[in-house]
Amino acid sequence: MEHFKLRSQPFSEHTAGGSLWNDARMEEGLSRLQHLVHALLGLVTGASGLGKSALLKRFMAEQSPQECQTIYCHLAHLPSNGLLKLVLSQLGEVPKRGKDKLYSQILDRARQTDAALLLIFDEAHLLSGDALVDLRLLVSSAIEVGPPLKILLVGQEHIRQTLKRSEYTDIVNRISVRYQLRPLTKEQTRQYIDYQVGHHGGDPKIFDEPVKDHIHEFTGGNPRGINNAAIACLLYATSKRSLRIDEAAFRQASTELHWN
Repeated sequence: MEHFKLRSQPFSEHTAGGSLWNDARMEEGLSRLQHLVHALLGLVTGASGLGKSALLKRFMAEQSPQECQTIYCHLAHLPSNGLLKLVLSQLGEVPKRGKDKLYSQILDRARQTDAALLLIFDEAHLLSGDALVDLRLLVSSAIEVGPPLKILLVGQEHIRQTLKRSEYTDIVNRISVRYQLRPLTKEQTRQYIDYQVGHHGGDPKIFDEPVKDHIHEFTGGNPRGINNAAIACLLYATSKRSLRIDEAAFRQASTELHWN
């Protein structure tokens, strides 16, 4: 991005926690997740690309190791036994044979930890029925553990539909922290684009104001979609040796992304 005199790549999904853009959605999400201190089970949902990973990254970065040990698991598609073994491996334990022994290992490790132990399962909409049942049993068994074992499920919207089934009533009743991540508003989209360009050393005026609104309309306020659209605009403007992204540039870039 030398053409725009940017210090680094804007609109990237691989951003350090301290450089993540903040907005009211993230603040509300962080506020709710802090209540996991007093709860056993939490659920965060949102469509793909809305910022669930960014929210998790900020939440995990803000946790004090003395108060909460977080274990992040994103291979939610694994069979239930494999998922429990993954948790133990991330805890530095060698998994034993047999599900009962896996349960006991996790609970014993939770008892040995001075801080609360929080297991975060990303892509939770991919969890099998057996895995959901096992997590419910793990939570139920952990009530007597102090500090208690905690679980946070993070996934796309349809996990809510899955959890409405009668066989998951027990796990739903234990969810006391819920948050549904929404798309950006039009104003938030403008602010997000300005932040991304400015934070990386550029002039936010690179994007004409109407273009920011067009990007919002075409992406529905989805941050990942905004990133893709903005990068396409920057690349198109670079190819034309232009230092400004106007509506004509946006139309061309959006055509290349097959949004029209």
